Amino acid sequence: MPSDDFFALVRSWLTVHLPRARRLSPHTIRSYKTAINLLLDHLRETQQLKLADISFEVINRATIAGFTTWLLETRNISPSSVNQRLAAVKSFLSYCAGEDPALAAIWLDVKQARPARTPTRTPDALSMPAIDALIRAPGQHSSRNVRDTTMILLMFDAAARVQEVLDLTVADIDTALGAGRVTLTGKGRKTRVVPIMDKTGRHLDQYLTLFHGDRHDADAVLFFTIRSGRRYPMSQDNVAFLLNKHAAAARATCPEIPGHVHAHQLRHGRAMQMLRAGVPLPHIKEFLGHASIATTGIYATADNQMVRDAIQKAGSTAPEPAPIWKGNDELIPQLAGLK
Repeated sequence: MPSDDFFALVRSWLTVHLPRARRLSPHTIRSYKTAINLLLDHLRETQQLKLADISFEVINRATIAGFTTWLLETRNISPSSVNQRLAAVKSFLSYCAGEDPALAAIWLDVKQARPARTPTRTPDALSMPAIDALIRAPGQHSSRNVRDTTMILLMFDAAARVQEVLDLTVADIDTALGAGRVTLTGKGRKTRVVPIMDKTGRHLDQYLTLFHGDRHDADAVLFFTIRSGRRYPMSQDNVAFLLNKHAAAARATCPEIPGHVHAHQLRHGRAMQMLRAGVPLPHIKEFLGHASIATTGIYATADNQMVRDAIQKAGSTAPEPAPIWKGNDELIPQLAGLK
């Protein structure tokens, strides 16, 4: 299949299929575009091909395996990012096979390419003293401080992703005594209802009165900023700024707070707290909105303190052991929608 057909499919995939059929965000489409550009760079660098010479004939499982290695070793891209690029290339070839059955063999061959191995990361959870200090740091001296305290407390208590908190509306909040809860919308637009502490409910009631008045608009976004007299949803950058501002103040009394704090550390901290309290992993999975129990299992793997405590408890009544020894390379990408 000639180069023209390859780039024609690239263009239709990027400009029609992804935005219209799959309704992917511009950010995701840019990521997919980057993956194809990297594949083209790999082919030009390792096989000395001009863009006009690139076609489906040079794409097979061996090529894609080499592409993965090239990303890891030459471009020094992390394994998780490499796997994102690999998934994008596979997505493109799957689309091509649907458009032209003659390409199905290429797709089935490349489909077998193995992803890069990703090391298991230990969740960088904040300790409970650090979380407590961070929640207390804003204080209650102004309406803005009340807002910041409420947001930090809610992110921790609901173990919510930062975007889930920013997407909340007033209607998603229920502060009934003993039955408080929030309805979070997570990845894939899936919703889950998460219980909250009565203390969190009281802070939310105070916040709602200050920022939404006595008669709440149920559809209004819960947390917002004001520019030129108009309300706008808060951004993740706004949250990162206020977290690190209060973390800097709290670090004076709690040295456990790291030099840089991000919202996910509150979510990790809540998960670890629940695990240590004896909450079963399947329940934590539902609370966090994980699609797979394997994702939640990383907290159990990471909790060395639980293992250490269990070993000490089990060994407290055991006898002491005996002593032992111890066309145009500029034009083609533009036409294909890659630039």
